[in-house]
Parts: sequence; C-alpha cells; structure tokens
Amino acid sequence: MQKLYLYKTIYILVGFFSTFFLPMNKEPKKIKNLKIDPKVHDVLKKYCDKRGIKMYRFLENLILEKCSEKKDLYGE
Repeated sequence: MQKLYLYKTIYILVGFFSTFFLPMNKEPKKIKNLKIDPKVHDVLKKYCDKRGIKMYRFLENLILEKCSEKKDLYGE
C-alpha cells in the first residue's frame, strides 16, 4: 500500500516538474522591435483588443501571410 502511495506521489511530482521546468530548455525566441507611428499603434491595439487577440501574434501572422514568397505551380 505504501509503495502505491510512493508511485502516485512520484507521478504527480514528475507531472508538476515537467510542466514548469522542461519547457525552459528551449532557446528563447530572438525578438526584434518594430517602430510604428503612435496613431497606428492605437488603431492596432483597439482592433486587437476588440477581437481578443495579441498584437504581436496578429502582426506575425499578417506579415507571414502577406510577405512570404509563394511557390509557383511547379513548387519552385
């Protein structure tokens, strides 16, 4: 019975530590600053707040969608 209790405790502790400490092994994402006009920032902030999205993520997706080079019909 005591052995089962020990296994359950270890299982819970491993789950706890893997949740908080294992993701820290990844290299942090390198961040660049983007300078925009304060008026544009306000418009972007209102847009994102109204829809409940993060500004940085919205901009990242927009840039990737609009600026990525598209492959042509033959995949080149």
